[in-house]
Amino acid sequence: MSYLLALITLIGVVVVCVTATNNEFSMVLVGGGLLDDNDEVWSTIIELGGGSGFARFGVISAASEDPCCDEDSSFVYYRDQLNKYGAAEVYYIPITVDTTGNNTNPEVISHIRTLTGFMFGGGDQLKIVKSFYNGAASAEPSPALIAIKETLYASGGVVAGTSAGTDCMTAQVMISGGVSYSGVNRGAHVYWEPHASPVFDELTAYSRGIGMFPYGILDTHFENRGRHGRLARLLADSAGLPTGSLYGFGVDENTALVVTGPTSGRVGRVIGQRGVVVIDISRASAGPDSNGRWCLADARVSHLTSQDQVLLTSYSFTPAAFKTSLAGRESCDKVDSSSDIFASEEADAVETFQFEKVAKSLFDSRDTVAVGASAEKRPPYLVEMSKNDESVGMDGTDPATGQYWFSYYNMRVKIYSSG
Repeated sequence: MSYLLALITLIGVVVVCVTATNNEFSMVLVGGGLLDDNDEVWSTIIELGGGSGFARFGVISAASEDPCCDEDSSFVYYRDQLNKYGAAEVYYIPITVDTTGNNTNPEVISHIRTLTGFMFGGGDQLKIVKSFYNGAASAEPSPALIAIKETLYASGGVVAGTSAGTDCMTAQVMISGGVSYSGVNRGAHVYWEPHASPVFDELTAYSRGIGMFPYGILDTHFENRGRHGRLARLLADSAGLPTGSLYGFGVDENTALVVTGPTSGRVGRVIGQRGVVVIDISRASAGPDSNGRWCLADARVSHLTSQDQVLLTSYSFTPAAFKTSLAGRESCDKVDSSSDIFASEEADAVETFQFEKVAKSLFDSRDTVAVGASAEKRPPYLVEMSKNDESVGMDGTDPATGQYWFSYYNMRVKIYSSG
């Protein structure tokens, strides 16, 4: 019955797309922590929504504890930001877990169909699913969600999300909670009803998102919270489910994956402060090792930064024009290691971005293997990074901004217990 529910959901998403038009809409998927003055991201949202003075946005703040409409509410924040960057209209879509009746409100649906863009705010992604699927037990998207999708296809507009508003966009399994170490150690729990775990660090997911992004599982606040382990484990544990995926996209804070192009050649481009990690387990193996501990081998991990692109129909990468290969001009004598490879800025770590630090040292040296360890030791886990002929590290300075950027593609990763 759980599998049937997921299949019905996917079929429902396809029907919406086919019965609308052949136009494709754009997406701006932000990893959370979007700063008020990130002109590159905010201006891109407005531009893809019709341009300054023309873009008409609907704000979905259902994920928030305070959706609308006092001065500190989520809606008012997004309204003010979108107006600041040139929106002609910002409309509050009054659908939350407490107002699901508005999913069938003719006035709400009629207004949705006049818009050129939609902004999904942060908070709890499960609340978005509960708000737009007519209650927790239903696999049927609501009339309002169908109207949003049909409007996007008809107008070729934009849907933007940040944090929970990005996580929910997936057509696959939707991550809902957990941290890397406990996820790697104890595994993922995929629920077929929206379910909030009482255990803070338990890796949990729901059977589906709202179906806008059919290319993999989305995760946010990614490098900032050391989420490589949790996304890798969720991919491995859910790959065999009807809504599982072999690919995951982790978006950093104040950063966006901008999706544009026709259906036959959808492209994701990175803009903003940091990067987007792509985890590919299509050639990986996962399961218990000889000691009975979980092990993931031969995963491919890539880290895209400013202006890098991923072709979403083939998961192939194109670096920014100003970046060149590090091969032959490495500057490190030896690779770095880490004693807290899943470091999170939320957890009083010695230093954040440990995964990125070790990966960069690998590509900036002649060594072929680097290893980082979990800070937790019951049991300890190791992350082994290696490079081969498929692996490429690149860097360069953007001539337009003078900013230095580093990227890498197809680094091989193994996660296993050392105790």
